[in-house]
Amino acid sequence: MFLFFFTPFTVLNLKEKFVYLNHKNEFTKLKVRVDSIQPIVGTSIGGSSTLYGYDVHYNNPKEKVSLDSPEGDIFIWKQDKDDYRHFFKIYDATPFYLPMNDSIWVWHHKNIPDRYAIENEPSLDTSGFILQIILNIVMLILVLWGVTWQINQWIQIKRRR
Repeated sequence: MFLFFFTPFTVLNLKEKFVYLNHKNEFTKLKVRVDSIQPIVGTSIGGSSTLYGYDVHYNNPKEKVSLDSPEGDIFIWKQDKDDYRHFFKIYDATPFYLPMNDSIWVWHHKNIPDRYAIENEPSLDTSGFILQIILNIVMLILVLWGVTWQINQWIQIKRRR
């Protein structure tokens, strides 16, 4: 049942990764001027604040790139960790309002949400996407098997009565 509740997220993640893989060569690397940076902060059960990442807004705040903190997530991929650490290193070392540090690199596509880019990255890194697709497909198969098994159990109980 636990996996069943996460099925919509699994399907969305699967779709997203397929789209990025299919259009990988259509992305262009752009340097964009940052309009604002919004820390994503939540409150834990104990009442203390926890940083979940950053939303970086650019192009007259109509576009954004979200960077999730690897600290709180159980499943976070190597590329997402590297992107976050790269951004955090720059953000923490030099305030973003200074003229020398007011821009970031993004992988831009006209129809697909942008992704954060590291300056010396030659192409959009999709190395972990295949593994994510495989794991998501395995999860969906487990969910379908589990739901089918449960329905069969209910049918058998109903027949016995």
